[in-house]
Amino acid sequence: MIDYQRQQHPNQPYAPQPPYAQPHPYAQQHAYPHPYAQQQPPQPYPQPPLVPEAVGDERRMLSALIDGSITLFAGFGLAHQLADDKPVGVFWAYVAVCVFGLSFVHHVLGAVIFRTTVGKFLLMTRVVREADAGRPRFWQTAGRWLLGLTWLPMQPLRSLVGAEGDPYEDAWGLRYVRSKDLR
Repeated sequence: MIDYQRQQHPNQPYAPQPPYAQPHPYAQQHAYPHPYAQQQPPQPYPQPPLVPEAVGDERRMLSALIDGSITLFAGFGLAHQLADDKPVGVFWAYVAVCVFGLSFVHHVLGAVIFRTTVGKFLLMTRVVREADAGRPRFWQTAGRWLLGLTWLPMQPLRSLVGAEGDPYEDAWGLRYVRSKDLR
């Protein structure tokens, strides 16, 4: 065996290199892949996300009653603390500001951050986007909150007119679903 690294010719500044590896004489050269080789399975088309079914009317109304009660009682309590020795008109202004402020924090920020409010949490429901069951966005929940503030007082007028259609049709793309359906 010849050691190419140790042999040095006088006229060459570098050590001689070993010859390139020769291909194996019996190696088979395939132009086409083997017919039984492992093939990648075809990729399926992306499926739209499954959005759970909406909760029933009873659960919606009960969670709205719980959330409304919490907002009213907490708003009155906060207004009583802030406007303790003030005139009656100022007290009612404090009540209005506190109730609407707490309603905003409870219904909008609670839904964005926790995907639920206290009433919905007690009834094990979540607020999700209708399109992909994802977390609701701020402007969706704020729009739904404003729509709820105008929708609820208009229900007596709506019943007098005899309006048809689904009263819970959501214009903001949100849906209430059961928590266990999201797993």
